Amino acid sequence: MESTTPALTLTHRSEVTSDQIDHLGHMNVRFYGVNAAAGTRAMVANLLGETPHSVRVVDLYTRHHREQLLGAHLTVRSGILGVTDDGVRLYHELRDEASEVLAATFVHRVCIDLPGGGSSLPAAVVARARAEVIEIPPHGATRSISLATDPVASAPALAVLRDRGLAIRKVRAVTPEECDAEGAYLPTMAAALVWAGEPLAGRFPELLHEGPNGERMGWASMETRMRIQRLPRVGDEIQSFSAVIGLADKVMHNIMWAFDVEREELLVTFEVVNLAFDIGGRRPMQIPERIRAAEATLLNPDLAPR
Repeated sequence: MESTTPALTLTHRSEVTSDQIDHLGHMNVRFYGVNAAAGTRAMVANLLGETPHSVRVVDLYTRHHREQLLGAHLTVRSGILGVTDDGVRLYHELRDEASEVLAATFVHRVCIDLPGGGSSLPAAVVARARAEVIEIPPHGATRSISLATDPVASAPALAVLRDRGLAIRKVRAVTPEECDAEGAYLPTMAAALVWAGEPLAGRFPELLHEGPNGERMGWASMETRMRIQRLPRVGDEIQSFSAVIGLADKVMHNIMWAFDVEREELLVTFEVVNLAFDIGGRRPMQIPERIRAAEATLLNPDLAPR
């Protein structure tokens, strides 16, 4: 069993409830993120104390280690990886509280906004944070997704994605339900910029598939990274796109983009490594050939982040 890094601070506890269970029979990836976000808020609040502030997580990486089932009691432990004048990089571990088995690891890059529009942290806060910096443990390192790339700076233009036929959703307007009372997009809904809306025919495969031997197959996320460039406002017209940038025996690597189509501006990128998963056997499986052939038509390795 892996030992918990001593320098990490307990920042959150939770329990896996029935509403968090997805079509694969385990906790949905969204709720891994909910736990990590709670850890981020707690770490920033601990740093700033009573100072009013707001938090913008602009880069979110997740590596899934072990699926979590109904009733599991979870803990988040957190540490500081680095400090800038306007924010911090944080590391989180999500573990089963009873067994200490590692469920997921996370790296968040956070911008902290202070009253009056300021973004420079007080010198005392910066000094304190730097004194608490830790090294990321080996089990928290990335696998297929690199944090050294810049998926925003290297993102293709909207016209390139359209020319290659990579749209996965129809153009849609941002809804009031995705925004606050002032019409600003809710950061907690950022993934919906890619996933929400009406799918284009043939571009959004079913969630479950039948394998060659009758298996019920789904896609289990192994790693994800979301990079937020900016968030839209209510009524803005947006569209999402997706390309396959890697295809192996059991694993597929995709990157997605959401654009403000009127301004032709990138909003977010979302990178994901999915594993073909035999739901009944609770184990990885080979990607069925018919699915591999379909995904191969969307293979665009030159669009990988650089």
